[in-house]
Amino acid sequence: MSGRAGVVVCMVSCLAFANIASPLVAAETAVPSEQAIGQALRPVPKGLDVHQGLPTLGTVPGANENPNVHGASVSPGPSKPKRAATDAAASRAQTNAEPRSAITFNTIQFTFGSAQITPESSEALRNLGNALNHELADQKAFLIEGHTDAAGSPQVNTTLSRRRAEAVKDYLVHEIGVLPSRLQTVGKGSSDPANPADPYAAENRRVVVVNIGS
Repeated sequence: MSGRAGVVVCMVSCLAFANIASPLVAAETAVPSEQAIGQALRPVPKGLDVHQGLPTLGTVPGANENPNVHGASVSPGPSKPKRAATDAAASRAQTNAEPRSAITFNTIQFTFGSAQITPESSEALRNLGNALNHELADQKAFLIEGHTDAAGSPQVNTTLSRRRAEAVKDYLVHEIGVLPSRLQTVGKGSSDPANPADPYAAENRRVVVVNIGS
């Protein structure tokens, strides 16, 4: 085989491999549509599990991820003894709660170590806001959860994840016009990893939106 023929064969093979692999890459990075978000966050019919949302399209919803805490606060929280009691009550509420519709966004990203939303996140946020205002206009309340990986101290991660959840809420309120009374926020830090086998994995750094009231 001549050198030129070998180069041509190599190029064709590489292109063929790229065409095979590209749908998987696209599935991990694609932004869910307004309609898909609306479908994922519709209330779960009684008797069904929480997971009726999107398995791909830049989201990784978890069946056991979000049977949530009502009345989540954006404030740093009370003193340690009271927080421990609150956390215990929240744990009991989570155990007894009915399944909630939820969607996880890996396409909402922030600059490193901050709550500054990246410009690349605007499409996902716009679709989310439009879904809340249109497809989900009859739903009363949503919880925005911030999550981090395990890098850094728990206190820092909790604070950072809360600030990121608040940043998402601010964007939805001020840029899209979602009523602030419909949105609650909570920072969960690294306490609820999407990938428990690897607490430092990228998929643990995410924003989860949960329907907590119709």
